[in-house]
Amino acid sequence: MTDAAGVEARTPPSMSNQYDAIVIGAGLGGLTAAATLAKAGCRTLLIERNYGVGGAASTYKAGDVTIEASLHETTDPHSPIDPKHAALAALDVTDKVQWIAAGSIYDVRGGPIGPSFVLPTGISAARDALVDRFPSLRVGITDLLGDMERITTSIGTLSQHQGALSDPLLTIDALKDLGPAVTGWRRSLSQQLQRTLGDNEAAKCAIAANMLFWHDDPDSLWWILFALAQGGNIASGIRFVHGGSQRLSNALAKSMRGAGGQLLLRRTVTQILFDDSGAPVGVVHEGKQGGDPVEVRAPIVVSGVAPSIMAPMLPNGTRERFMAPYASSPLSISLFTATFGMAQPPAHFGLGSYTTMLLPEWMRSLADYRRSADLLAAMPGEAMPPLAIANYSAIDSGLGGPPYSLSVIGVDRMANWHGLDAESYEAKRAAWKQAIIQSLDRTYPGFASAVETSVFNTAASINSYLGAPQGAVYGFAPLPPSTPIWHGSARTPRTAIDRLFLSSAYGGYGGYSGAIWSGATAARQALAALSVSKK
Repeated sequence: MTDAAGVEARTPPSMSNQYDAIVIGAGLGGLTAAATLAKAGCRTLLIERNYGVGGAASTYKAGDVTIEASLHETTDPHSPIDPKHAALAALDVTDKVQWIAAGSIYDVRGGPIGPSFVLPTGISAARDALVDRFPSLRVGITDLLGDMERITTSIGTLSQHQGALSDPLLTIDALKDLGPAVTGWRRSLSQQLQRTLGDNEAAKCAIAANMLFWHDDPDSLWWILFALAQGGNIASGIRFVHGGSQRLSNALAKSMRGAGGQLLLRRTVTQILFDDSGAPVGVVHEGKQGGDPVEVRAPIVVSGVAPSIMAPMLPNGTRERFMAPYASSPLSISLFTATFGMAQPPAHFGLGSYTTMLLPEWMRSLADYRRSADLLAAMPGEAMPPLAIANYSAIDSGLGGPPYSLSVIGVDRMANWHGLDAESYEAKRAAWKQAIIQSLDRTYPGFASAVETSVFNTAASINSYLGAPQGAVYGFAPLPPSTPIWHGSARTPRTAIDRLFLSSAYGGYGGYSGAIWSGATAARQALAALSVSKK
């Protein structure tokens, strides 16, 4: 076949040109989809443009320090209510890696909170800690955590019954049948916190200090999604993959290959092929630097890349129909991550928790979070954004030391780095890295002198390496739905094009649990769509 540029595509002699399913992108969603399809008996090809699998779920070295790219924490997949539980268990992957308990959810200090507050693991323990700190809010705290527990438990229970699931958020849709399990389908986090905690901004920050792991504005963060995510954190506890998230990615890849799936690295899909009826029949992929087009065929295509990245792969007409459902869906926030290799364990400077949330002095309310990314539009001044600190040496992380790895995470956006030449970009990045070091040194004296190695990744870094539009790390923004609960939720791995599916956070909700859930659901939908079932 000749592609759109008039170049003859070939099939390498070492590989087939006919599969049951082709998966584009080897992030956690794509790996989960490919492994699920292969385990179901499908001839599956997974195509990845980079040199290894994992995407954002990867680990690498910078000098002597081991750097976790972005999977700083997740929930416990051994818990039956965890969104990853069924998918990873079905692939026999859960126990192929170690899930290290990280202790408390976080230690938060500064801003409206003032002195340190530790949010512990366990609904009862969290309630007791919050009531002890805010005794006048006992009723509101009890109601809030009760709702979070019911939402988390209900969704987790439903997610184990695959027959009830055709979409990744159908578990949430099913809550409409559970009556009191959900109140306020269309509420934002701000609205729910105001109903239960009133004007007490310190209490709001105590329960939602780590909001940057989903969004940067409580006025537009969907309450149901926050309840599911934070409720899961509290109920099952925070976990870190021993040795880094690359081990989880590798375990999924091994599961896929063990089931007969094939993996093709350093190849970029440039075109999705369609027959005369408008159904996908395969793809064309090229070398990472372009050229050497190769055509492979399959009646199912599952994509782990963003819809806007997929669109140019589609023919006119199909492209417009494919993109129409996403036209009004804004992208999620991006993040920056500064990782430091420390000569001494950070506990030496007072950083004893795995996760610490530092709220700046200027922050007087949870809603002030929305100013975070704006600060990085300029060179650093006195005001610092809210920061999340992941202290890997506080647990048995497997990342080694010395140097001891520590990551600092904050909200970012591509616009903060747009239009800078290489020299200006590096100067601004270095200035912000130094500003973060000095800020931490003021809170934890001696920190700055112990930094041996440092790496600073921005929204532009995420855009470049992952191909994420605007550096978006969570797919689409987690906004409240505009329609009543009986209309359900709009997000699904199923697209407007038959037999074309999404296996990333764009097909469901953001985060790594969401990507794995979306990948597994995309695979189930793909299996149902095959003319000859491989189930």
